[in-house]
Amino acid sequence: MVAIAGTGILAIAVAAVWTYSSGERTYYGPHTGILHTGDTVVVAEDFSMPGTSVVGSSTRGIVESDPAWDEDSCDPDRPISLRLASGELVSVPRHILHR
Repeated sequence: MVAIAGTGILAIAVAAVWTYSSGERTYYGPHTGILHTGDTVVVAEDFSMPGTSVVGSSTRGIVESDPAWDEDSCDPDRPISLRLASGELVSVPRHILHR
């Protein structure tokens, strides 16, 4: 009886580990993946930066830095540094960017 229960618990543990490690997951959703330096992204909505100009929707930029170090540190509001085509360096929240 104990052997059967032990086997069942082991099977459940193996299934749980396999299910957990089978894919990337983040708490915040689809716009939280880590962006790497050099990735090209598009701004999905107009964004007004304090004291400077507006970064318009559909503006393309090159990622200069992303402060997230792994999938668990991906806050959708974290500031992503972008270099725009004009050469301007801006910082926008991650949730308004698309790859």
